[in-house]
This record gives sequence, C-alpha cells and structure tokens, in this order.
Amino acid sequence: MKIVQLKYFIAVIDYGSINKAAERLYVSQPSLSRSIQALENEIGKPLLIRSNHGVSMTPTGRLVYYYGQSIINELNTLERLKGLDEKSIYSKLSVSSSSIFLKDDLVLKCYEKLISSETEIQMIETTTEEVFENVENSKSEVGIVILNDMQLIIFKKMAEIKEIEYEVLGSGPIYIHMNEEDPLAKNDTIRFSDLIDRTFIHLPNDFFSDINKSININGMQLSTFPKVLIMRNYHAMLSIAKHTSSFLIGHKWQVEELKHSHMKSLLLKDNDLQKHFIIIKRKNHVLSSAGRIFIDIIHDTYKQV
Repeated sequence: MKIVQLKYFIAVIDYGSINKAAERLYVSQPSLSRSIQALENEIGKPLLIRSNHGVSMTPTGRLVYYYGQSIINELNTLERLKGLDEKSIYSKLSVSSSSIFLKDDLVLKCYEKLISSETEIQMIETTTEEVFENVENSKSEVGIVILNDMQLIIFKKMAEIKEIEYEVLGSGPIYIHMNEEDPLAKNDTIRFSDLIDRTFIHLPNDFFSDINKSININGMQLSTFPKVLIMRNYHAMLSIAKHTSSFLIGHKWQVEELKHSHMKSLLLKDNDLQKHFIIIKRKNHVLSSAGRIFIDIIHDTYKQV
C-alpha cells in the first residue's frame, strides 16, 4: 500500500467523484481510477460504490477513509517539523499565582499565540511564599502575586536578596467579595465589623499572610474573625462563597471576573491600605517565548483595570 494511493482515495471521497478529484489533483482520470483499483485489490474488498451521481463508500471504504486521514495527518505533522527549530517544536510555560482568580481565557489566549507543535502549560495556584520559592527555584518561570502595602515592603527586601525581578502592574483598594444574594451585598461599601458573623475564606497561612495578622483595619485585625475556612483551590473557595454566608478579601482585578459567578464586590470602608498586582521572574533570566507571550497577555488584560 502506497501513501499516494491513500491520498487519492481520500480526495475522491472529499470531492465526490473520480473526475472532480482528478481535476483537483492534476492527474488523469484513468490514472486515478487505476490507483483506486490497485488499493481495492490490495485490501481485497471494494472501497467505493460507483454510480451516475458520483461515489459513496462501502463499510470497508469508510474505515480506510478515516484511518487513511489519520495517517496522512500524522505524516503532515512530521513534514512540518522539518523546518522548525527546537523552540517551535516544543513550548513549556509554568506560572505560579497567588490571591487572584485569573481570567478563564488567559491560558486559551496564550495557547493560541504559541506556534509550537507541542505545548505544556502548567498553572500553579498556591500561597505567596510558595510563588516566590517556585520562581526562585526555577519551578515556575513567571509568578503573579497580589500584595498589600505592608507585604510589599518585606517582599522588596526579599526580592533583592534572592535576585528576583518584579514589576508592579497596578495598585488599588481592598474589596470584600460575597454572594450577591447576601443581605449585606445590597451595599457598595462595607466595614470589617459588618462581617464578624460571616465565615472568612482564605488560602493557607504562610509568611506573607502572617504579616496581615498585625494589621488593624476598621479597628479590627484579621485574627478577630471567629469563623475561618482555609482552602487551597480558588474555584473551590469561590464555590463555597457563592452558596454560604461567607466572604473573601480581594481586590479590583477580581471584580469583573467574579460578576459572572454572581458575586458582589464591596469596597472596604475607612481603609487606606492598597493592594498591588506584582509580576515576578528571576533576575537576568531571559524569558522563553511562551513566558513573554503570557506576560504580554497579563499586561493587556489587567494593566488598565
């Protein structure tokens, strides 16, 4: 069996007749007919049902058509690899993020812009401390964290020591996210004291979250809340918040995304503390094409929020 025979057979089915396929393939009709006949002889069964209206497939012909398509597609992939360099053949992107619900289409946008034949994209949702460690140890090429004023002071000192490069993409106030059906959600602003009977949902504690324990907002500290639920997965956190009397402490880069999940975002009253969107990478590290594409998408998506 020859590859050209499979290509001719597939073309006959796609164009609906031997005459039309011969025209498109720039071969003579007798030559194309002989090729199909040779393929049928080798298979040992008829593949086509010929009529005045064109051709259709026999049950065996249908199998040969679909398997043949798969073989041709694989061969085309191998042909494309000839002209590609190693970066175009394989791309890998690893991103660690903390304290942000990244928009669902970010990975799709990144994938669509990559030209590699094989792509590996790893998104790690974890604590701020682990994001820092993942970038430092090259487990992740890019890190995204949201830090408040106090955390940012400590972060800058650590980044200098660990040779971590960072960019502050933007800053904004603190928001409280909760189920839009919650009675408190009828307001646009809220105080910590209004939430004392609600469950506070947050990521596992780490070095950076411990810094928050000493921060006083509205005369209260985070350690004041008696009901606390600790979760590691953002979507699980969101699911709980949507169906219970609970809340998340967040920021402006989450507001639009959470609207689609029937969550209301309320500005925290009487609070001067700011949150900062930080992109981090290793200092003097040349980003891969996938890394550069991802950071460009982050800029386009969040810089003007």
